[in-house]
Amino acid sequence: MKAHNQNPRRSFASPPARSPECSQPLGEDATRTQTAPPATRGTDYLEYIIRDADSYASVLSGADIEISQLDRGRLRGRHVRLDLPDGQFSYIETSLSLRGTGTFPNLWTLSVILDSETQSLQHGVEVRPGSLMIHRPGAEHDGVYGRKFKVACFNLPDDVFAKHFPQLHPQFQDAIVEPCSVFEPSPNLRHKIMERFAAGAAIIQSGSQVRRSPVALAKFEKELVCDFLRAVEQQLPEHPDGAEQRAAAMVREIDQYAHRSFLVSSSVAELCALCEVPRRTLNRAFQNALGMGPATYLRRVRLNCARRALQQGSTVSTSVTDVALGLGFWHLGRFAEQYLELFGESPHETLHREDRGVGTARARR
Repeated sequence: MKAHNQNPRRSFASPPARSPECSQPLGEDATRTQTAPPATRGTDYLEYIIRDADSYASVLSGADIEISQLDRGRLRGRHVRLDLPDGQFSYIETSLSLRGTGTFPNLWTLSVILDSETQSLQHGVEVRPGSLMIHRPGAEHDGVYGRKFKVACFNLPDDVFAKHFPQLHPQFQDAIVEPCSVFEPSPNLRHKIMERFAAGAAIIQSGSQVRRSPVALAKFEKELVCDFLRAVEQQLPEHPDGAEQRAAAMVREIDQYAHRSFLVSSSVAELCALCEVPRRTLNRAFQNALGMGPATYLRRVRLNCARRALQQGSTVSTSVTDVALGLGFWHLGRFAEQYLELFGESPHETLHREDRGVGTARARR
């Protein structure tokens, strides 16, 4: 882990106002190629084609950053931005090495570097594919972005950031007191988090159905932010605090609650708040009680909800896509894979099976 700790633990700043967006209306899948600067809030989805550093700096939402080109050649790239229920998601790729200095927006910025052919730096600290970065709201920015740089990031208001991590690791706030804190996951975790965010970026760009589904977008945001924070937390030392027994006692209550409701919008962070324990403690409790982590547990609850909806639905009026999106499955391909793995048949097979929901009984004498 690379992070500078100079100040004692401190609470989050007061919630900032949301950042302005571009005022010019765009179609749902439109690409903005002109170089007009942003003004007031506009559409939910923006794809900006980067052709020069100066005009690109003008569309960075809520930021005051000067961008300069370091490599020779013609700059090419894209910046995709999507408004989410609680924040924004961005995917950025650039062809040449760039330097950025200035001030970040008044939001928390959580970033995962997906690729960089040459050296990239944040405040003089080298970062590479798989590095996790947390920029504080309004933080001073000093970055070098290598050639063929790709990054995915979330921008979150202060109150939302706190909501995603209600039970902080004792050293978490100490680890993010600097303008930019860099964390280096283990090789296995690094690969998983890169794969997860790259898949998310691809879905957001290609899946207009996902962009139109408030439930799927809310789940997309919660899942990826939780994945990011969990990866950061795993870089911090263990902290036995005697909370395991309390968490284990809560697993049964959570399980009972799950079978009385869909838990569509629930996240691991919300379960942590319910149990009043840190994420790592809750994970150990679920592993001991159910043999799986809380994220896997929540996913299987939703998969079972999907199965019931398909079994009870009409083959004429029920759509597998609508059922999946309605339960927060924003990656439809992964939903189908997870469904098949758990139930041994595809969602379409469940929907079109003649004996849906009907069990078999054998007479006994």
